[in-house]
Amino acid sequence: MVQNGGTCLYKEARLNIEPAYPGSTIVFSIPTHAPFGVRGTVKRSLITEHYADKDEEAFTRRHLATDGSMYFRQHHAYPRSFLWRVLDNRKMLEIQSTDLDHDFADKFEANLTLLFQFPAEIRPFCVAFAEPADRDALSVFVITTNNELYTMTLHRDFFSTPAASEQEPETWCKRFEPALFSGRIPYRLVAESPEELLVTLDDGAICRLIWDKANNTWDGARYQQSNWSVRGLLSWKAQPTVRFENADFAVSAAAAVAISPNKQHILSVCLDHSIRAWNIASGKPGAHVDLLGADDFALEKSQASYSIGPSQSMLMTVVDGLGGPGGAEYHIVTYSPKQHQFKFWGVRDADDQDHGFYDAAQDSELIPPIDELMNTTVWTLEEFHVIPGPGWRGSEIWIRARSGPSSKVYSLKFDLTDFADQRTQTWKSDWVSVDSGPLTVEALKMNPANPSERELEPDEEVSDQWIDFLFYPGRFTIATLETALLICKRGSERVRSSRSSNRGSLKERLSATIVTLAVEHSPQTEDLSKAIIAEWQAYWSLVKDLHKRRGESLSLVYDRATDRPWLVLSDHLSAIRNCSESEVTTLNAAAISSQRVLSKPLRQTLDTSESRDVARLLNAAASFRQRLPSFVQQQVQRHMEMDLLQSRNITILDRMEWIEVNSELSQHVTDEDVTVLVEELGMEVKDLGTETFLRAIKKLDYEHDGRPQSRKQIARYGLSALSSVSKETLENDHNALLDLLVLLLFMFIELEGETHDEWDASEVFAELLLRYKDCMVVSWLARTVWAHQSMTGQASEQLYRMLGETYKTQKLPISQTVLEGIYGLRAFEVLLPKDTKAGLLTHWSRGWLSFIFREHDFENVVEDIMGFLLAQQEYDLAMDFSKFLPEGHWASYLKGRMHLALGESALASLCFQKPAYTMALGPMFDVAEEDTAGLVSEVERNSFSEGLARYYSHVIGLFEKAKAYSYVADFAKLGLRCLMGQEDEELKTDLLQRLFTASIQTARFHDAYSALIRHSDTALKTSDLQTLITTMVTASQTPTLLTFPFVGLSDAVDTILTSLCQKTLNLASGPPYHQILYSFRISRNNFRGAASILHERLQRLKTTSSKIHDPADESLAQIYLMIINTLSAVSKEDAYILAEQRMESSGAGGGLNWGIGQGKKLLKRQIVTLDTLRKEYQEELDRVAAIESGQFPFVETEDGMDIL
Repeated sequence: MVQNGGTCLYKEARLNIEPAYPGSTIVFSIPTHAPFGVRGTVKRSLITEHYADKDEEAFTRRHLATDGSMYFRQHHAYPRSFLWRVLDNRKMLEIQSTDLDHDFADKFEANLTLLFQFPAEIRPFCVAFAEPADRDALSVFVITTNNELYTMTLHRDFFSTPAASEQEPETWCKRFEPALFSGRIPYRLVAESPEELLVTLDDGAICRLIWDKANNTWDGARYQQSNWSVRGLLSWKAQPTVRFENADFAVSAAAAVAISPNKQHILSVCLDHSIRAWNIASGKPGAHVDLLGADDFALEKSQASYSIGPSQSMLMTVVDGLGGPGGAEYHIVTYSPKQHQFKFWGVRDADDQDHGFYDAAQDSELIPPIDELMNTTVWTLEEFHVIPGPGWRGSEIWIRARSGPSSKVYSLKFDLTDFADQRTQTWKSDWVSVDSGPLTVEALKMNPANPSERELEPDEEVSDQWIDFLFYPGRFTIATLETALLICKRGSERVRSSRSSNRGSLKERLSATIVTLAVEHSPQTEDLSKAIIAEWQAYWSLVKDLHKRRGESLSLVYDRATDRPWLVLSDHLSAIRNCSESEVTTLNAAAISSQRVLSKPLRQTLDTSESRDVARLLNAAASFRQRLPSFVQQQVQRHMEMDLLQSRNITILDRMEWIEVNSELSQHVTDEDVTVLVEELGMEVKDLGTETFLRAIKKLDYEHDGRPQSRKQIARYGLSALSSVSKETLENDHNALLDLLVLLLFMFIELEGETHDEWDASEVFAELLLRYKDCMVVSWLARTVWAHQSMTGQASEQLYRMLGETYKTQKLPISQTVLEGIYGLRAFEVLLPKDTKAGLLTHWSRGWLSFIFREHDFENVVEDIMGFLLAQQEYDLAMDFSKFLPEGHWASYLKGRMHLALGESALASLCFQKPAYTMALGPMFDVAEEDTAGLVSEVERNSFSEGLARYYSHVIGLFEKAKAYSYVADFAKLGLRCLMGQEDEELKTDLLQRLFTASIQTARFHDAYSALIRHSDTALKTSDLQTLITTMVTASQTPTLLTFPFVGLSDAVDTILTSLCQKTLNLASGPPYHQILYSFRISRNNFRGAASILHERLQRLKTTSSKIHDPADESLAQIYLMIINTLSAVSKEDAYILAEQRMESSGAGGGLNWGIGQGKKLLKRQIVTLDTLRKEYQEELDRVAAIESGQFPFVETEDGMDIL
């Protein structure tokens, strides 16, 4: 008999149902009583889902479905799988594609969500789908409470291209009111094809609707017998009725209906607990039997006393062409809620009322033991799916049972051809169950990361722990968290008025709201930490309630093309998968640890005694660790990770001892713990061998067997499912490794000298370290979301390009983990065996994870990941990930790039210098092999392995982009220092120029001058010389400038300064280039040249300065004195200068009259002697004295000043 819920061999992978991206939802609002021939009657709108400020009612209407299932097309490859849900009080139908993959050549992915808003409620059991044979489309049929039949033909492009649905509504959406429905209530709708529908009615009639292409309408026939009693004794009016949806339904109403495989009969199961066949051609009733095979009298009595509940979702399935026992043409499998019994009916002749149906499993009670499996006395069967094997051998059945709010899925493998007693025994004891996975409320409660289940100290970073838990990828939807936040804020005026609580990202608003509520409820500072913990608990309660409602089970479906079951929930889609062997071990721990004989399915899974020994070890180790205090478990994990992330030259045994001592493991193991451990192991702890441990570790491996599927690309739901199962696999692996590690450390310390002769703790520890390190890195990738998404196929590349153009940014509004972004593109490079069926996701995820480290060792993989993070500009994430980087040359370079991007130039400089010799001269280094992320451009790769100077030139370029010019100068010096005489002159010039530019930027003028004079390029040297002069003058560094010797450059400096003097427009406010040139010429004993430039300044001051009329201004007199003193320093014969003075020109009105462009023509060169200058100096003194005494002219005359 079944024990403890049955053997668990399957697990759910729950996926969130969310839009692919903002703007991927299209709503079609269908009007009331409007003919579809009228243009524009169906309103189409492309919407962006907004979740903020949506209350609980809005959340329920939009996200919590009351009905839903899946449909799989058979003749077209993509999109093939469709999820449909009924929302918004049964007035909205949502349809979206849920394929896991599609062809690698597809340029677009079917990732649009279609919402159809109907004017009236959709009737229960009245949504059906079909696939047209003549076009790549999906036919949808819906009957509303207004008895309106809607038919919609959705081309496949509706799901991939928004523009495809812009066509006229009448081309794809039509409304009908079939006359056969008149006055009746449609009960069940089945689509046999796009042109053939079956509709059952409340009065027991079955309508077969056929599409009339000529008249563009539905026509058909009605199948009903006025007297449904076997003996014709009960008229329809006297029939019992049952209440359903506020209406009375006759017990003769068909709750299940189908067309026979030979297309000759309509088969139905009625509420009166009978199955009946109708001949389509003649309309006459055929075979008619009780669901349990009762005789006519019993059948008649049963019909009068018992009826099936009208809300029973599934009662019958038809199985085609198998032969099997009795030579049936086909089979009908029925379920009777009366005794929870299945019947397999063979059909020889459906027109034969007496012998058309026969029991193909006679003398067997095929009753699922749900009472024991679910530990209940009241339950109902919701759905079942039969997967027949050849000749009914190796067949399988999947069922979904419900007891109150709990719903479970079970499966059974059986042979219908077995003997009756063996068949009965199989149905009693060989059922296997499906675990609900890690996303149920119960599983989340047991999650170690859940802060609500831990005793938090007030000084802990509580908010960070809650944020990490709530925003873990794939755990909760944004809509759930937003709605819970709105409910949390309700009633608090302070929160509503708080700016921080209503602005920013969801994480920021949530944290601010919690703090604000805590302050409001506990104003005392000393109680604030406790109040914050309490507010987080309150918020978690809201999230938990909403999340529980999302997990309400709706339907079990089976994809016969891939042999994979699916479970549709209110706001989840669950892929049911085979458990891995390690998961089977964990989920069936009680059965494995007991001394009882294992169930048949479990024995087949753990097929050897060695497998059971390994399973016992894994379960015993897990139980042993869980009995330890939580702080000891955390200390072991923390010190394990600390040991892995630091390089220490100590032995493995010393490392083991260090971890054990610092975690105080052995001090907290009691005698009772050891006793329980021995019982669960089934042997003494000291008898454990190395091989058993190594086999347990090997269970976490993946056997790379099969072929890659290179002609596929992963779809949105495929990546979500793969990522979800991978995260679960990583968590299980992490726990298993930690369990084994704790047990190993205990054995190493406590049983030293008592263990088996072949026991080698260091070998086991080394293997555990290797696996744990890999698991730690990949777990980081799986839980970390980045902002710069990476394509996972050609279709996603097109999508990201479109979104990038729309949002004008690389940060797209799509959530993607680092694991998905880096390795999603290579998902189909994994070697997968054929016919994995429900084991696909289990094999795929394990293979995908092991694929990361399959081709390269740990160091290379970690460096590649770091490169991708830097290439995607995820610098903060790179900083967090850098703890995994090994001590290597390329790793040091990557750290340098990271520090540089974060503005830590000093650390970057050290990281770049450390591997310089190897990366520049190392014979074994190849940047093309190391740089898998394309971090270094093709041009820049030529700077590696070509000498230190070129490597430093590359580093200089990085610092230049970061505008860290001081380090540009430092590395330019290093590069120049490495140059040899035969080095490339072009490289030397480049380094010198970069050194000069960086030195100018950092005001290192001596370095700039040093670089300048080493230039061999004359033109470049001259250009740099002018830059140096202007920069130093602007920076008020003229004294330093004049100290430079300018060997061989004096003439150039003089020329540059002379040019700058001429270009200076405002002598009062502009740079004092005249004085600088004067000083420069004096320093080189060019006294006449110095006097000449001062004389030029004197002339310009006379003509341009307004201060010459100010007697207090002595600038002219000072310049005269400087010129006189300068010329006095030379011999008398040389005491003159050549100066250009303006010629006086008389116009018609007298005075100066210069035309445009005549300035230079009116300049006259003349000799100015020392005596002339002294005379002019005296005249200047007289002029000033005259002005001071008030003797100055009222007007200027041609003859000079008229003294009054």
